[in-house]
Amino acid sequence: MENAKTKSVKIANDLENAKVTAEDIEQNRFGYQSVAKRGAILFFALTGLSAISSMYEYSLSSYLIVFMRALETSMKDNVLQARLRSITEKLTQLVYEFTCMGIFERHKLMFSFQMTTMIMDGDNELNKEDMDFFLKGNTSLDQVEKAPFKWISKNGWKDAVRLNEMGGVF
Repeated sequence: MENAKTKSVKIANDLENAKVTAEDIEQNRFGYQSVAKRGAILFFALTGLSAISSMYEYSLSSYLIVFMRALETSMKDNVLQARLRSITEKLTQLVYEFTCMGIFERHKLMFSFQMTTMIMDGDNELNKEDMDFFLKGNTSLDQVEKAPFKWISKNGWKDAVRLNEMGGVF
């Protein structure tokens, strides 16, 4: 009977320790969500290159090698936020280098732009209205007054008027 009671107490203690350990693991896992989010963004930027050329096909397993290398080579730190920043910077650098090693020179700037805008969008730093204008120009059907100078095209003047209406840094 004494033996059963001792085992029961030990099992109860082990269950309590397991609960505390599970909570610690969950808290640590939650802390690394920002790195996982950046990793997902970079993976989709990388795989988006296949829209340019079918030659740019990347597998998840090759991406995971780069991801693991970033974890291994990033600067170690006891402060979680510093460690996360280090991993994020190293991951971004390694994915960029890995990708640029395998694409044509003429596509590197476009990939940089795609990667940057996707990161900014993921961090809620991208102004979607500005981005839409940058990509498409003024798509409204509204008529604008005639351009004040002959060297400005009709569409160029229409874009300039829209930029003025958007305000901000423009």
